[in-house]
This record gives sequence, C-alpha cells and structure tokens, in this order.
Amino acid sequence: MDTFTAEPNTEKRTEARGGGTCLGTDLKEAAKRFEKGLNDSKAAVSERLEESRIAAERLLKHGRYAVEDGIEETVHQIKRHPLGSLAIAFAAGAAFGFLLPHLGHNTHKPNPGY
Repeated sequence: MDTFTAEPNTEKRTEARGGGTCLGTDLKEAAKRFEKGLNDSKAAVSERLEESRIAAERLLKHGRYAVEDGIEETVHQIKRHPLGSLAIAFAAGAAFGFLLPHLGHNTHKPNPGY
C-alpha cells in the first residue's frame, strides 16, 4: 500500500514543476547560448586588439622614419647654409633665454589689490 500512495505523489510533484526536464533543458540551452555569445565577444575583442596593435606598430614605424628624414634634412640644410643656421640657432637661444626668466616671475606674483 505504501508504494501505491508514493507513486501518485511523485507524479503530482513532477507535474507541479512543469514536467521536470523542460526547465533543465531550457537552462542548459540558455547556458550554451550565453557561452557561445561570450566566446564570440572574446574573439571579436581579441581581433580588434590585434588590429589596433598592428596599426600602432605601423604608426610608430612611420613616425620613426619621418623623424629620421627630418634629421637628415636638417643636417643637409646646416651643411648647405652654415651661417644662416648659426644665426637661426642664436636667435632661438636668445629668445628662449629672454622669455624664460619672465615666464617664471609672472606666475608667482601675488595681486596686492585684493
């Protein structure tokens, strides 16, 4: 008699849960979809980072070549016009030497009117 009463109880419990296996299957499918989406996102981010790294390396190379070309052009112009280069360097140094002390004094003066 005990087995007869136990069977209807288990059937009632599985019916109350909605069939039992549907919920577990839905959760497993949702977990698989989530995992697939996560893996796709990780792959997309990794690909984008790799593309950005390659672009940064390319930009660095171009910048290095531009600086080297600028240095070579400067050396060439100094050799071609040594007196003009000397005059420009003197003027730049004089302007820097004149402005540097004045810039330092103007920033630290208190305003006596307040």
